[in-house]
Amino acid sequence: MKIKSIKINIFLKILLSFLTLIAIFLIYSHYEYTQIQVRNITIESKDIPQEFDGKKILFLADFQVDTMTRFNKKQMERVVKVVNSQEKDIILIGGDYSTWNKYTKETYKELEKMKIPQYGVYAVLGNHDYETEEDSVRYHKELGYTLLRNEKAKISIGNENIYIAGVEDLWKGSPDAEKALEDVKNEDFAVLLTHNPEYFEEMTEKGKNLSDIILAGHTHGGQVTLFGKIVASAIENKEKYGYGMKNYGGHKLYITSGVGGTAFEMFIRFFAKPEVVILKLKKI
Repeated sequence: MKIKSIKINIFLKILLSFLTLIAIFLIYSHYEYTQIQVRNITIESKDIPQEFDGKKILFLADFQVDTMTRFNKKQMERVVKVVNSQEKDIILIGGDYSTWNKYTKETYKELEKMKIPQYGVYAVLGNHDYETEEDSVRYHKELGYTLLRNEKAKISIGNENIYIAGVEDLWKGSPDAEKALEDVKNEDFAVLLTHNPEYFEEMTEKGKNLSDIILAGHTHGGQVTLFGKIVASAIENKEKYGYGMKNYGGHKLYITSGVGGTAFEMFIRFFAKPEVVILKLKKI
């Protein structure tokens, strides 16, 4: 009887410890989800025109502040507040506005509060956006955003220009970087937007060479990681395309962790902080 009592006590202690760890994990993960960091990166290139030296590009992706049953308006308000508080000249959006179709309208509604900088907002669609493709295209127009679908936009200051190109999603569209960068020269400065970083694997050398930097999202930085190591993500090569600044064959690729997302239908992140990225252009 005494041995049985000891075993029960040990089991209860183990169970209590386990439940305590789960509680700590959930509390911290929800806290981390709300802590949107601002990451500053300097992009140096001889291709940057003098007029664009010092200009700042704000990049963000993967809003997805929704579960099957809930829209997290507070997180969207945090995102908009952070974006509006930053000094920037251009905003780039890497797609995936919502996870569930029924919350697409709410997401774009909140984005009406995001201030458009002097040289505009440019965006691509993510894989989730194709579920409401017609509405997504319309919302971009209503917000005054330039949606890039295998095409580019020229931004001019005086007689000098840079290019923002964007491609369709790797899974749901037909991405074509060469088409998007048509007529761009090697000496021009061009940023390529793609939702899925693994599109880099399918790009031609010409497309890579014409892109001074490629920006992507999709991975959420793993959303819930093993203390920073991505263990599950919607990509095949988690090590190569999981998160951060990469340089493959002299080609720069930055993969953002995004600003929202969910895990297990909860608004949590674990060692995968949400972020907006400020890219400061520097002519060398």
